[in-house]
This record gives sequence, structure tokens and C-alpha cells, in this order.
Amino acid sequence: MKRNAGAVLLPALSLLLICAAVAGILAVVNTVTKEPIAKSAKQAVEVSMREIFPSATEFLSNKTGRVYTARSAAGQPLGYCVESDAQGYAGLIKIMVGISPKGQVLQVKVLDCASETPGLGQKVQEPKWLAQFAGQTKIESIDSVASATYSSKGVMHAVNAALAIYEEDVQ
Repeated sequence: MKRNAGAVLLPALSLLLICAAVAGILAVVNTVTKEPIAKSAKQAVEVSMREIFPSATEFLSNKTGRVYTARSAAGQPLGYCVESDAQGYAGLIKIMVGISPKGQVLQVKVLDCASETPGLGQKVQEPKWLAQFAGQTKIESIDSVASATYSSKGVMHAVNAALAIYEEDVQ
């Protein structure tokens, strides 16, 4: 059976043009939204640091950029904020951990857990649940959120990673 070259070529070219147009639109959307997304993420970090250390007048980043020293108006260190992340159920869970000068967890703030299951895994960002980390220097076990074990363990691993970063960069 003989096929007409135009019967195959025309749909293939049409599909190619449609794919190229969609790829171009996606590239434009990515370029337009890249800066606002980065700005929003930076703002979330700054807000979480201010919530952890409300009396701090400045936050100085260390040479690695992983640890921020919270300082009082007199220049005294109040503690440290450490960004960390770990794998949850459906993606990375990003957190900010406030650590005292003695290495104890003061407070944990979840920066991003949007990929976790709404109503289950996203419960790991509730302050009441996060309060169990306060006063710890190493977390070996936690009270998991019901039906969100992977998300809960993800936060636990992220807190332990933050404590390890603190030990490595500050101590």
C-alpha cells in the first residue's frame, strides 16, 4: 500500500510547531515567575528568622550561607537559624531551625511542605506538633502525625541535619 508523503508530513509538522509554541510559552512563564518565586522564598526565610528570634536586630550569614547568627542591638549573639531540608512523603520538606548558643533546638518553622498530602502530611507545619523538638540536641524519636509517618520523619531528619550543620559550622 502506497502512502502519500503529505499525509504523514503535514500532521508531523503541525505537531512539531504546536510543541515548539508550548515550549516557548513555558520558557516565558518560567522566566517571568523565577524572580518572584525566589523573592517569596527569601521572604519566608526572613519571616521565620524574625519569628524565632523576635528581639534580634540583625541576622548575619556565615561563610557557608547555611547558618544565620541572630544578634541583639548590643551585638550579642542570641542564637542561630539554620536552614535544612529532608525527604518527606512526596518531596523535600524545607525548614528553619532556631538553635540556642548551647546547641539546643529553640523552635522549628516549616518553610515549604507544599508537596506533602494536604490534610495529612502538611500537618507537620502545625506549631503544636513542632513544639516537641524544643530543648532537644538530637532527635531519635518523635510523635508522628497520624497517617503522615514519612512527612513526620522527614521533619525529624531535617532537624537533625540542621543540628549537624550547626555542629559543623558553629562549634
